[in-house]
Amino acid sequence: MHKHIALTISLALAAACRNSAPEPTPLPPPTTAAQPSSPQGLPPNHPPMGHAPAGQPAMEAPAQPARELRWTDPVGWRRTQPSSSMRRAQYAVPGPAGSEDAEVAVFYFGAGQGGSVDDNVRRWHGQFAQEGAAPAEPPPTTDRTVHGLRVHLTERFGRFGGAMGMPGAAPPPSRENWGMLGAIVETDQGPWFFKMTGPRATVEAARARFDDLVASFQMP
Repeated sequence: MHKHIALTISLALAAACRNSAPEPTPLPPPTTAAQPSSPQGLPPNHPPMGHAPAGQPAMEAPAQPARELRWTDPVGWRRTQPSSSMRRAQYAVPGPAGSEDAEVAVFYFGAGQGGSVDDNVRRWHGQFAQEGAAPAEPPPTTDRTVHGLRVHLTERFGRFGGAMGMPGAAPPPSRENWGMLGAIVETDQGPWFFKMTGPRATVEAARARFDDLVASFQMP
């Protein structure tokens, strides 16, 4: 009897302890750290991502323009596969009967890329052996305005030694009595470079078609 009463009292005390135990205190909601003025992973001055504050319009990253120079292929010129990834286009220009073809290479590297007009003209002329008096510094150019675009024209004739060979191989031999016609087009998307090289007879015969090419330059 006494054991039964003691057991009943023990069970009652245990139940009372459980019922009187304090409830766990809920944790406060996590605080959000202030975001830096330039979010990680975005370049300086990048438009903010996400939602704009109430009452202000959302800002979006400016669209990248996709405008490129356009031109008309001259009559008789044949487009060929560019020989390097730096070339945007390439042409074979047939010469007079029995003459070797000339080549026209078109280069574009992007806005702010490719070097200055003077540096490129100087390099193109430097690919020819100097004959007689030293060339003008920088080499001469003729400027034209075509459909609102400024175009710098230059030419050179003589012994050409600027052809590029395969990496690790001996440079190709220089070519006697060769010529070069060049055009550099300034655009708001960066300069475009057009360079014809080949036997003088072919280059001279293609001069009118090269002028047609220049006259067709335009930005959309």
